Amino acid sequence: MQKQIVRFVVDKDLDIENHLINLWTYKNKNHPFTARQSERYEKLLKLSPAAQRRFIAKEIDWRYSPSRKKMLNVLAKDMNIAWAKMEKDFIRRIERVHDRPFAFSSIRGALSCDDWFGYNVPARIFAANMFRNTFAGGTDNAMHELMHFMFHTYYQKTCEEQGLSEQQIWDIKESFTVLLNVEFDDLRFSRDIGYPGHEELRNVIEKAWLRYHDFEKTLTKAITFVKKKNTA
Repeated sequence: MQKQIVRFVVDKDLDIENHLINLWTYKNKNHPFTARQSERYEKLLKLSPAAQRRFIAKEIDWRYSPSRKKMLNVLAKDMNIAWAKMEKDFIRRIERVHDRPFAFSSIRGALSCDDWFGYNVPARIFAANMFRNTFAGGTDNAMHELMHFMFHTYYQKTCEEQGLSEQQIWDIKESFTVLLNVEFDDLRFSRDIGYPGHEELRNVIEKAWLRYHDFEKTLTKAITFVKKKNTA
């Protein structure tokens, strides 16, 4: 039997890591945050890295009581069972879409109680929504984040060589998940919506993909669009 690549896990330390990833996203102003979220992140930014971890650990500790952790383990198990049924098909499709091999043999999807769900490619982790109370919150999250894993591995360098800013690369990376609605729709439980402000770019990517069915040509169209938008 082929080893399952993505495994959903309940791990408080990885949950904390996701909170810190989202703190970094807030600091870089990649997308809008609510007033409540901003107030919390501003408090965290005043602390040392060690103090940030202690602060978050204290916030979320109650979610990992023995009884709640037992429920989370059941949810993670359901996510793993559901993902195992679709992983082989998903990997085959994501390799075809990117025209590149899936270069990861083990990735952990950590259930998280934060408002946002980030990832760390070198650490081979991403966060999944523990509040969806259904395996769909994990499998849909996984597809979205694994698109990012492929983008960073194979195409981020192209964007950097084109002189794109960090924000422009972030915009393109996030907008490319529109392809989940085209090539993976039958594997998903909800459509990939994207961030406000990305509607035009996602439309450019979708149209280019449907015309070329070539990731590099589609990426060229996306890069051209964000460059023109930046000079408009």
